[in-house]
Amino acid sequence: MRRFFTEPENIKDGSAEIFEDAAHITRVLRMNIGDEILIFDGSGTEYTARLVEIAEKRCLAEILSSEKSAQEPQTRVVIYQCLPKSGKMESIIQKSVELGAYAIVPVASERCVTKLDGGKREAEKLKRWNKVSVTAAKQCGRGILPEVRSCLSFKAAVGELKDCGLALMPYEVLGHDGVSNLKDILKSSDAETIGVIIGPEGGFSDAEARLAEDCGITFVGLGRRILRTETVSSAMLSVIMYEKDEM
Repeated sequence: MRRFFTEPENIKDGSAEIFEDAAHITRVLRMNIGDEILIFDGSGTEYTARLVEIAEKRCLAEILSSEKSAQEPQTRVVIYQCLPKSGKMESIIQKSVELGAYAIVPVASERCVTKLDGGKREAEKLKRWNKVSVTAAKQCGRGILPEVRSCLSFKAAVGELKDCGLALMPYEVLGHDGVSNLKDILKSSDAETIGVIIGPEGGFSDAEARLAEDCGITFVGLGRRILRTETVSSAMLSVIMYEKDEM
């Protein structure tokens, strides 16, 4: 069955209005009245529905049944990604959403080359990044739309991160000493929310590492090889989802 997104407010009185995908339904898929579809509203609920009205700007579907999305992980993983160079952020968001991230938070750390001004440019970036998240969520069958939140300073990110049930920091300097084994940490934790902060191309500074350590964040290693920043989120999410039986 074809799957489409609509905002929660468009679902009421046993029917759902579809705006964003209406042209795709009519002109590309050439669907007909009576065809059954799946609708998700980004809040974790999925609906089976039947098309009753079709137009290029608006389609109307009758709700037949609803259920909680089975695709959503029970473990909520929030990725705090220090800003990478060029267009890497879009790929990081896409893969993170596909692998089950609950949210992505851009972080401005000391060694970030990319800078956001906090004004119009940042607003445009966030709009674009959230569009990437929505597209990825629709493509991979997510029940929610993982939000790309406003950019935080490293200090603010660490302050937020420490309030997660489990706070992790992949860091080759302290994470490879054998003390912090990621597999063992995940198996011994029943945290429902896991926060992961990932450094930029130049890694974390010593001062940032000390701040994270003072806040009680757990350093972890990801094997003998040093990974690129755009690879780390995928590696972390894959391990977390596997160990938590969320694959």
